Amino acid sequence: MKAKQYIEKRDSLSADITKFWNIISVENVVNRNYKRTYDLKELYSTILSLTEERVLVKLKILCINLGIKKFSDLPTDCNQYDVFRLCELQELKVHLSRLKTINPILKAKKGKKALLKTEILTSNWVKARINELDLEIVKLKDKLTKFNEDTEFDDSAAPMCLAA
Repeated sequence: MKAKQYIEKRDSLSADITKFWNIISVENVVNRNYKRTYDLKELYSTILSLTEERVLVKLKILCINLGIKKFSDLPTDCNQYDVFRLCELQELKVHLSRLKTINPILKAKKGKKALLKTEILTSNWVKARINELDLEIVKLKDKLTKFNEDTEFDDSAAPMCLAA
């Protein structure tokens, strides 16, 4: 595929991910008589798979921009996949932290059936997903920190693309 096609694919993935987050945001906490259109947990799973796909597409675009034609030509110590993945995980965490849920104290006080609203993704479910993401984020940050501490750049010569 050409770079233009990968850029279109990335933009399409981004649009789909945004659309699905908007659906989750609108349909999570609703009036009791509202009939949901989507399975929100399935949408979240879809978002996870789309973000993984977006990471690979971003890496392919970067490779093309660097003049690399296939993944096997990437250096073995390339950590750009981890950088893109970390960005995606942090974005997921932000979206989850902004997700509206029913106050668990109010739910416990009044009882789930006495509330006028219902939710699918509860505050406990959201916290559990954020904790899962935090574990992955910490691992990636540690890996990237080690890479950044151990790796040096030799800037004694100008890059070939700048040499005239």
